[in-house]
Formats: sequence, structure tokens, C-alpha cells
Amino acid sequence: MPQYWAVGDEKDQRFWVGEDPSVEFLAAIIEHVGHPIFVKNPRSEWVLLNRAFCEMAGHPREAMLGKTDHDFFPEAEADFFRRKDLEMFEQGSTVVVEEEPLTDGAGHKHVLSTTKVPYRDASGEVTHLVGIISDITRIKEAEDALRDANQELERRVAERSTALAAAHGELLRKERLAVLGQLAGGMAHQLRNPLGAIQNAIALVLHETLGKKQLDAVRVIQEEVARADHIITALLDYARIAPPARRRVPVVDLLAEVIDLEGLPDSITVEVQLDPELEVDVDVTQVQMALGNLVRNAREAMPEGGRIEWHGHDTGKAVELSVQDTGPGVPESRRDLLFEPLITSKAEGSGLGLCTARNLIENQGGRLDFCATGGGARFVMQLPR
Repeated sequence: MPQYWAVGDEKDQRFWVGEDPSVEFLAAIIEHVGHPIFVKNPRSEWVLLNRAFCEMAGHPREAMLGKTDHDFFPEAEADFFRRKDLEMFEQGSTVVVEEEPLTDGAGHKHVLSTTKVPYRDASGEVTHLVGIISDITRIKEAEDALRDANQELERRVAERSTALAAAHGELLRKERLAVLGQLAGGMAHQLRNPLGAIQNAIALVLHETLGKKQLDAVRVIQEEVARADHIITALLDYARIAPPARRRVPVVDLLAEVIDLEGLPDSITVEVQLDPELEVDVDVTQVQMALGNLVRNAREAMPEGGRIEWHGHDTGKAVELSVQDTGPGVPESRRDLLFEPLITSKAEGSGLGLCTARNLIENQGGRLDFCATGGGARFVMQLPR
């Protein structure tokens, strides 16, 4: 009759050597079980290994029998296996390791779930450790992949939610501006009539002989009427933006005309750095009006002089044009309100310049944004090529 797994010292041989056919039958079953199975003695030496264990470990059975984990696996892994073996022998009860790493002979990483069960002899003494392994590597990989997929999905949902919130906010903003534009346009037309009457009355008064005080008062009225007319003009500009009449034009020509029209003082220098061949397809009048608003903002920010810089380049999808001044810049607390209508920090401002400029640029299919810098104010616009 055959003998089975004659390994180890005399005590091991008495345990494993026999001539009972039932032992051979049991050995064949253990050998063909799909889960890795091993048996260790109290010195953590293997005395039995089935085929599944050897295939997982990547080492031949004859090389591993009588050896320990420290002979085949990284030190940290072997130390962990040994601690769990000792825990089982000391407690004399089953030890379940839910998750532990193992590096096989080819260097591949496995994740195992191991149950270590005590084997007792006829006297009840724990003589061996029986280990049953489930290789959960693929399960862990699937869990990791699922977790990554969930995180990616959450990221996309968050991005989509942010985009939808931004789109909703933009829609509300445009609806609010449209209503405000209609109201502003109606009010502007209504206000022009009494202002015209005031101007006519002033003209008649000026034909009379007036003293100095009366003339000073009339001049104040004229100045305030002019200021009111300027505000009304701004309201109308904001309210009556028509569809663009596009034509192709060099950017340098646009800027040159705007700079000439604004009549900047000698204390302000202008630097233009862009390709003279750079062209855009826009409504020239509307874009010049928007650029003029930006130039006026820069001029008003530098009452004692400074520099205005224009830069432009072709991004491939649009022409990016930026303007920066050397003024005090925009306080962080006001940046979110820059393009809101009727909000201004200027004593005589209408609060319509920047929002009108943005509307005019957006009317071309472009965009206008404020960019925070270390000093001064910088506005960047995208215009159709």
C-alpha cells in the first residue's frame, strides 16, 4: 500500500503516513480541491500542500515542503503569516484573515482571504494548522474598478451639476438683463422729452441779461442735463443691441480708431502688441463701442496717468484680445459685481459700461471676462475669427 506525505519529524510521520485506502481517497480529494490548502506544524513548516496552493505560490511542492513562508515570500508578508500562525496555535481556535497580500514566485501580487483551523490529535492537543485560502485578487480588482468607476461617475455628475447650475444662472441673468433692458429703453425715451424741454428753456434764459449767480446756476443745470443725457444714452446703448452686421476687419484698425475717438491725455501711453495680420469677423460699430467702454474705464482708473496695454493672438478657434491698465485694480469684494448693471463705485458712473461691453461682445458670439492680476485691471475677450 502507498504511504502519503512522509514529511517532517517522527511526530509528523505518525500523523501523515498510513496504508489505509481511505487516506489515499482523502488525499486525492484535497489535491483536486480548487482552493489552495496547506498544513503547517508548530514551527510554521509546510507538511502538506495541494496543487492549487503550489500553482498560486508559483513554486514546486517538493521545494516548499519542510520550509516556511520566510523561504519564499517577502519578509513583511512572511512575518504577517507567521504572526497569524502563532495566534492560532496560542489560542487553539480558528483564525480568519479577511484580507492579506501574497507575492508569488513570478512577482505577481495576490490578495487572499485565509482561514486557519487547528488540527487536534486524539488527546485534544493542537498539533497542526490547516489553512484554506480564497484568492480574492479578481474580486478586489473588480471592487477597485467599481470604486474608480463610481468616483469618476460622481465627478462627472458633479461637473454636470455645476455646468447646469451655471447655465441656469446664466439664463436667469440674461432674462433679468432683458427685462431691465426693456425697462431702461422705455424710461430713456420718456426722460429724453423733459430733458429736451429743459434744454430749450435754458436756451431762452441765456438770451436774457443775467447776473453772475444766475449764469453759474444755468451752467450747473446745463452740466446736469448733459450728465442725464449721457446716462440716457448709456441706457439706450444697453437696451437696443441689434443683431450684428458682420464684416472682416483687422484688429489693429479697430483699436486705432477707438484710441483716436477716446482722445486719451498725454499722461496715458498706449502699447499695442499684436500681429498686424490678425483679423476678426464682427460688427465693427458694436465692438468699437465695447472697446471704447474698456478704454474709458482704464482712463478713469488712472487720473494721474499710466499705461494701457493691448495684446492679441489667434488661439485657433478665436482671436483673444486683452487690455490691461496700470491703475489700482479691482477690489476682490467687487469682482463678482463688475458686469452687473447699474452697480458702480464711481461718483458719476451709470453702472452700465462693462455690462454693455459684455453684451456687445457676446452679441458677436464672443465673451468678455475680468482676470485678476498682481496690479491694475485686465479684461480678456474672445472674438470670432
